[in-house]
This record gives sequence, structure tokens and C-alpha cells, in this order.
Amino acid sequence: MDTLVWSIELPPETGSWYTAVDYVVNDLGIFAKTEERSKKSGAAAQLWGFRAGKNKVKGTDYLARIQGRQALLWEKITEVIPGDRQITVFGNRQTKIVLFCSPENFSAVRDMVERMTKTRPMERGPSRKAAGWLCWEQDEDWEAGESLEEMVEAERNGDQRFIEDEILAETVLR
Repeated sequence: MDTLVWSIELPPETGSWYTAVDYVVNDLGIFAKTEERSKKSGAAAQLWGFRAGKNKVKGTDYLARIQGRQALLWEKITEVIPGDRQITVFGNRQTKIVLFCSPENFSAVRDMVERMTKTRPMERGPSRKAAGWLCWEQDEDWEAGESLEEMVEAERNGDQRFIEDEILAETVLR
């Protein structure tokens, strides 16, 4: 199975926070997880972080606050727009994932996205598989600092989700 896994840190706009985006691109599709992070500094951050919605991340020197996660299966991609060190992918009804790449991995990511979209025909109708990943995006039962790769594998091998009609309808391509 082809899998690309990488993380990008985006500089903060203000204060000591910065954004970290983790990516997994595999045979299923494109997955992204975004967290706000800050360095653990001082006793207050060590003691009070969790009360401000931040989690200490084991084995690292940062606190993390969850921002979101996204999933887009290959057969539900409607448009791919390559840019300068980033690739914007659109799909489902409102899904937009921006793949921020390093100069070193940009070509590999672009090539894999191109290859996968060419070899997997677009499915315009509703998809329970895609709807399951939309439910995963909205699931609140996850921790900041969890490995995205492990989260994707756990979900891939996990139980069936209850899918409401409105969620299923979001997978219909226009």
C-alpha cells in the first residue's frame, strides 16, 4: 500500500501559538489533522494547560489544542488545484483540504494525488464509506497529540457508524 505521512508547522499569526497540520495520504484517500500548539513553558502552562482546552502531548515539549480533522476519499474528489508547495483538493459537497508540502516531498505528494485520482473513478452518488469518514471528522472522542496514522488505521478497521440521512447526502457530488 502506498502511504505518505508528513507534518507541517505553520508560523503563528500572533502570540506563542503555531499551527501543526498532520497528513496521511494512502489508498483510501487524503486525511488531515490540525492542532494549535504552544511550547510548554513555566509552571502555569504545566499546571493549567488542560483547563484551557490544551493537552500535554507525551514525549514532546508542547501543549496542543484540537482544531479539526478532515477526510476525503479518492472517489469523492471533484477538483485538484496544484500551487506553489501546496495542493488544494475539493470534494463531497463542502470539503476542501489544503496539502501543505515541503520542497522535498511536494513532487511525491503531487504524483500520488495525480495517480490516485486517475485510477479511481469519481462516484457521484451517496457513499456510506465516505459518510463514515464525515462522521469521523465530527467525532469528539479523540485527543490532541494522537497520531493521525494510527487514527486512520483504527477507523479503517473499526466498527460501522450510524449514519444519518443528512450526512449521507453530503457525499453526493454536484
